[in-house]
Amino acid sequence: MEESEILNPFGYGKISKVINENRKPIEWWIEYIPINQVIAENEFYILFDDGLLVIKGRSKFTTSQYIHGDTFKTFKQTYERN
Repeated sequence: MEESEILNPFGYGKISKVINENRKPIEWWIEYIPINQVIAENEFYILFDDGLLVIKGRSKFTTSQYIHGDTFKTFKQTYERN
């Protein structure tokens, strides 16, 4: 897929690759997050400084969580080592 063919949901930043969060194991994300900086994030997508756009899967924050009083948990907070 060419860079020009990728629709950027944030409108800024450069995207070189798009992947689904669920396609990588949790351990992979735990190693990836400390090395790469987050440029933008919302409930559905996250964009890293290396051009990786991630379509959220297991860390997606749903509207029903707001109704139950949950707070938005960032992608980084989801995969931080405890």
